[in-house]
Amino acid sequence: MAAMHTPETLEAKECANCGATDGLGKCSRCHSAYFCSVKCQKAYWPFHKDICRRNDFADALEATEPKFARWMRKHGKQAVLRDDEVDRLERAGNATSGFSRQEVMESMYGRANPIPLQPSYTAEERLAVAHRDEDEAVNRRAVTDRERRWASVEIPPALGVSTTAYKWKQNQTFVEIYFQLPTNLPTRAVVVSIEPRRLHVSLDGADKLSGELLKEVDVDGSTWFVSDGLLHIHLLKRNRRGHYDDGCTNNDTFWTSVLYKAPANESLALPVGNTGYAIVPTEYFSSEYEFDGGPNAHAYKKRGKAIKAR
Repeated sequence: MAAMHTPETLEAKECANCGATDGLGKCSRCHSAYFCSVKCQKAYWPFHKDICRRNDFADALEATEPKFARWMRKHGKQAVLRDDEVDRLERAGNATSGFSRQEVMESMYGRANPIPLQPSYTAEERLAVAHRDEDEAVNRRAVTDRERRWASVEIPPALGVSTTAYKWKQNQTFVEIYFQLPTNLPTRAVVVSIEPRRLHVSLDGADKLSGELLKEVDVDGSTWFVSDGLLHIHLLKRNRRGHYDDGCTNNDTFWTSVLYKAPANESLALPVGNTGYAIVPTEYFSSEYEFDGGPNAHAYKKRGKAIKAR
């Protein structure tokens, strides 16, 4: 009676080229041939290259089941099928429709991790997938460009504030406000209303900034526009350098916030000097200002009185 288990007979290890038995090393690729030196390995390579193959299954089992790994390398086995995979092949061989046995075998055999073949798509489906991928790529680029442009709006120290909703900065002439618009927001959904003492900003029906301005602005010289996904608002200060109100100096043209009684995170905190008055930062006095030789605020008042007297 044949034995239930035949012990494995280990083959003698010797150099595949010269037959030496000392100082042997395995081929790092197939793990089945031995060589005593690099010189012997290079000399024997023309004969060895046809059978030298990686075996991912055997490499994975080497540490825990060396005997089984040696058997797989000896017999050139690249994969071992589970019982359910064998059943799948048998069903495919007996089926009258669907995938054939050969198609199922090609989807599993010879791979470290047998997986089914990739699904096939019609030309229309592939075109739809390509259009979807292109649209997603365009949206990603748009978001990236918007974020880059938003980050490029720099706020000078002590001359403005960057909040979660908007950014604002100023010089001696203008107060500039910036909003980042949502992707694909139509321009008609942007509503901006500028009055001498009030500002209202609405995006897609939601109020983003609304209330009484800190100081009066010149509506005719103020403007707003949308560019590259950003809303730009430029408010021309009524009381500005070269156009002072009566009794005002350049210190009085400085804004600490956009709105009157704005929250602390939207306002500039100015230090108070020994005189009890807030100290305007020195950077403000070197900022740009309008110099057009036009009439100052006092001349505007006189002109207004003359018109009323007519």
